[in-house]
Amino acid sequence: MEKTLAVFIPIAFFICVTLCVYFVTRFRYEAISKLGGPIPRNPAVKQSWKRFGVVVLGFGLGMLITGILLNQGVIVENDWAGLFIVGIITLFVGASLIVADRLTDKDQSVDG
Repeated sequence: MEKTLAVFIPIAFFICVTLCVYFVTRFRYEAISKLGGPIPRNPAVKQSWKRFGVVVLGFGLGMLITGILLNQGVIVENDWAGLFIVGIITLFVGASLIVADRLTDKDQSVDG
């Protein structure tokens, strides 16, 4: 079973990459033939790294809290430990997404 899976995963990955390249190339060809020229590009939008940074901080804080709880013995090493760890990290990442959304809303608001 493991040998079959070890062979199947790289083959499936190769098929996915090949199909992605094929469909992107096909889309570009159809767009060029329909529009009669190259695909128009949208102007680049500057990305705010503040939101990404807040989410990474939330992930790191979730990892830190999980490590502390494991070290203190609050989370006992059993079959459910992985569920609690993933749940705590997900909770902190979700909370950081809410905080990041509030921060970007404040940046985009216009004082009247």
